[in-house]
Amino acid sequence: MVTNPLTGAVAPGVATTAIFGTASVGAVVTAYGVQSDGSAGAVLGAPATADINGDFKIGATQAPLGMVRLVAVGGKTTRAADNTVQPSGTLELVAPFVTTEYNNFKISPLTDIAANAMTYQARKGATLANAFSTGMQNLLALDSANLLMMQDKTVYLNVLKGSVKSDTLYFGGQSLQSRELLDGLEYLGVMLDLPASAVAKAVGASAQGGYAAGGVDGAGSAINVGAWSNGVFVTSAAMTLKTLMDTKTPETQKVIDAGAKVAPRLGEYVSRYMIADFVMDTACRSNASVYYTSRYPFYQVDSQGKMAAADCSAAAQRIADLKARIATNSSSAMK
Repeated sequence: MVTNPLTGAVAPGVATTAIFGTASVGAVVTAYGVQSDGSAGAVLGAPATADINGDFKIGATQAPLGMVRLVAVGGKTTRAADNTVQPSGTLELVAPFVTTEYNNFKISPLTDIAANAMTYQARKGATLANAFSTGMQNLLALDSANLLMMQDKTVYLNVLKGSVKSDTLYFGGQSLQSRELLDGLEYLGVMLDLPASAVAKAVGASAQGGYAAGGVDGAGSAINVGAWSNGVFVTSAAMTLKTLMDTKTPETQKVIDAGAKVAPRLGEYVSRYMIADFVMDTACRSNASVYYTSRYPFYQVDSQGKMAAADCSAAAQRIADLKARIATNSSSAMK
């Protein structure tokens, strides 16, 4: 019998040795057990390489009865924001259980961010179940439209399958394919001129502390993101997330802190400019305000139910300015 640690109830399905899903094309995926401090435990079976479609399948030596950590190393991913092929680095996914009804997972930057925060919480002493929930909540916080789903454990499980939705309730703003969050991270990479792998790690480290001000991780240490040197991205190069965000964030998007203009907190910035702006622009261009208000119900449309023209114009301009960076970004020249 397999238990869902998030609810304490019996998990759907029965124990299985089959673990499959998708990862970056060419990534080598290994399955591990999860130790009480959140770190990887024993290897559960021979690693598998994701094929040209990103599909992989692992046959565990024995059916896991506890949490499972999937680690995908290497491979390539296409950043849709500028159609560049970029190395994926290392991406992880932590599943609370594996059964015949729940063994198909999508390893992505989203699952990596949640796994990063989960591991940090477990190392601080949280139970694995609580650490997993906190990691998912910190991921969902990247989009304020997810506010109503933050405590819904069915959402956490669906994120690992590639969607942000509830099995128990309907929310008009839910993203059925996680696209808004993934697109938001891609455009954050464009804004900061970082490769996809560096974006996932920086956001994951920031998520440890709930996107605290100052670009620090859960322990309060500055997050180093790396830098470009002669067209090559050097992960160990000294460049803190705070410094990079303060440098790259447009002046009009900065906030006042201790009398100085600085970049907003990372989570707030992604939610406001990397996600909400694109949703607003789509709603404005299609003259379908409900597309925006269903996700952000506190937005006030005019007496005719339309988006404010000034808001539409401002969002469109911010997006145009963001996309203009592609032409000179080093990350957009990756192959």
